[in-house]
Amino acid sequence: MLLVVAALAAPAAHARPASEIAGVALHPWQLQDAHTRERVFNGIAASGAKWVRVDMPWSWVEANGPTLENGHGHWGALDPIVWSAEQRGLKILGIVGFTPEWASDTGDLWTYPDPEAFKTFFRAALQRYPQIPAWELWNEPNFERFSKPSVDAAGFVQFLRSAREARDSVGSRAQLISGGVAPGGNVDLESWIDQVAMRGGLQYIDGVGVHPYSASDPDDPRSWMMRLEGLHRRLGQLGRPDLPLWLTEYGAPTVPFASGYGPPLTEAQQADRLRTAFALASRWDWIANLTWFEYRDAGTGSDDPELNFGLVHTDLTPKPSYSALREVVAGVTAKLHPRLTLASRYSEARVRVPAAQPSRAKARKRKPRARGKPPAHKRKPPARKRRAPKRKAIKRKLVRRITITGRLTLPGTPWPMTGITALLPRRNLPPRQVNVVVKEGYFWARFEGPTLTSGQVEVRYNGSSVYLPVVVRAQLATSATSKR
Repeated sequence: MLLVVAALAAPAAHARPASEIAGVALHPWQLQDAHTRERVFNGIAASGAKWVRVDMPWSWVEANGPTLENGHGHWGALDPIVWSAEQRGLKILGIVGFTPEWASDTGDLWTYPDPEAFKTFFRAALQRYPQIPAWELWNEPNFERFSKPSVDAAGFVQFLRSAREARDSVGSRAQLISGGVAPGGNVDLESWIDQVAMRGGLQYIDGVGVHPYSASDPDDPRSWMMRLEGLHRRLGQLGRPDLPLWLTEYGAPTVPFASGYGPPLTEAQQADRLRTAFALASRWDWIANLTWFEYRDAGTGSDDPELNFGLVHTDLTPKPSYSALREVVAGVTAKLHPRLTLASRYSEARVRVPAAQPSRAKARKRKPRARGKPPAHKRKPPARKRRAPKRKAIKRKLVRRITITGRLTLPGTPWPMTGITALLPRRNLPPRQVNVVVKEGYFWARFEGPTLTSGQVEVRYNGSSVYLPVVVRAQLATSATSKR
């Protein structure tokens, strides 16, 4: 059992460390000033993160018509971004979207484009930037905001197909990641994945983009981070167990009030969320990327959550979360928070005491037969007197019992097998300490003893190199005394 516990406490054999999966999100419109751009990329490189997620707007390249067909395009706003990242050894995850008005039926930036026009653009982008190792195809397609005029799984799959055909036609080896889906959309995240899979969309991509925003901490059982294991299993059921998840956006804003992203968060609490998110993601070998949204606050002096996700302020001075990112990339791993639930019951019962087994009767000595008397088998048996049967008294003893049951959740360990300690109340004595085995996350145990009593029971998980300790207490529920 100790070997099993040790195996489950360690990360998966091929899990990627934070230094490989860590990234930050940037917006190109914040990088047009050369001085600012250099400061931003220097700061990212100093953090140790290797990935930079950047929008690569098609509408910037072909704003007024299909000029790429004639070998012309306006790449001047994007070239310096790509080159600055490359000079510092940073890998770009480019977001493909922002349809030009002329290539869209609605004229909106987030309408799926004409397939042939898009393939022309994407082939040109792949050939111009062969150093970009991965492209994210669209953004949050399960939201109507990014899918005009309405959410359209069929249109999204056609978009994925066009991207795959463009990549194959130029012989590029860049990875194609489906646009990150987020909870709370017009179509549920899991339902969206199913709809894309039903239309064959999973065959065109190399990874599934997810934005697991949650109102609670990443290792809270209610968070979307903790539901990623189920999503990964679902991909296996849909025939693509090999597809990794790319967490292309995750973050938490520093605002003094509750919002859709959770409770009020100080800058220190934001840093704690970052540490926990990376500690959890780096335990799963099917997580290929975790991009923090975003590197820089989008506004100054505002309590709007959308403007306060940054690792640094708008003036590029760091928040505590910037230091936290440097720590996790350097290998400092935060301990995760286990969850422990407990239910207990105290009972008294008078239980029958088993009767003692009678000892073997000693063999009687055979007396010699007197002379002149007939043998015993010829004698008449003496008349027997009837006696009333004696009523035997049933002995019972009082038995005191405590039963405990519950569940231990260890984030990142699907079915934990480990041990916990319980302290049981006793009459006029210190609590009785007992060890209880947790099997596949659950435990059940019953204890008996003449000194056990009602009161408060305590259960402890002592923690490990990965998990913090946790203690839970419960007042014993008492059942009526009965005979058994």
